[in-house]
Amino acid sequence: MRSRLEFSFSHSFPGIIWNTLVSTENEVLLLEIRDEVNKQVSFAAVDYSTGAFRWKNVRFEEPWWINLAGVSGEVVLFTLYTDTHNPDAKSLLAYHLSDQKIIWWQNDFSISAITANFVIGYSFKFGLQEMTLDLMTGKVVPASINDETMQNFPVIRPFQYLEGAPDFETVKSFLQRKLNMVPLVGIDYLEHDNLIFISCYVQENGLANFLIVLSAQGEVLLREKTGEALNGIGMDTFFILEGSLFFVKNKRELVRYKVV
Repeated sequence: MRSRLEFSFSHSFPGIIWNTLVSTENEVLLLEIRDEVNKQVSFAAVDYSTGAFRWKNVRFEEPWWINLAGVSGEVVLFTLYTDTHNPDAKSLLAYHLSDQKIIWWQNDFSISAITANFVIGYSFKFGLQEMTLDLMTGKVVPASINDETMQNFPVIRPFQYLEGAPDFETVKSFLQRKLNMVPLVGIDYLEHDNLIFISCYVQENGLANFLIVLSAQGEVLLREKTGEALNGIGMDTFFILEGSLFFVKNKRELVRYKVV
């Protein structure tokens, strides 16, 4: 049976989609959106199955120096930079996904890992000191507590081949023959569910990024320009999650196609 793509939804935002996190437990995609003109960052939570917003335009007291740091269960974590001249000066803020409220705050804490029940990181106030926090309360707990670190296996990301590497040259030759495209610098490549996903860059008023999806038989199912006038390449320009293709178009639009 041949797989094909079916458009599901798209959402555009008044800023650059800077970062994304996935909570498979809640079927939510968390977005960090940066308005570089007004130096304002906001956050949104989208149900990645339906496209419905759980919430959007969430902002905090700090307008710019804050970013998504992790998610586990109902807790979304944000890193707050408390001294822009010192990258080690950070705090951690915990936000309840469903209740939409801050549930705790830990000053002087830099996150390194998150588990189902704990947050592991470092304090720099009295020299480098490892600390473990309870996920729901933010209270310091004994570091000897053992809990498995969470891993985002449901998110499937492409391999990146850089120009000059044998795999890059192989895909480049294929695109030249098939689509008369001459890719530059780097290619993101993935084979999944009998489909071939390729994100490549071509010379076009700077660099332009194209996302191409082909069937195993070589039929072009999608050929979409996702960025233009770019100064360089990105990483993980698309990903597969629970049978769907997700990508960001023109830095501001989240797009989902279902593989059917």
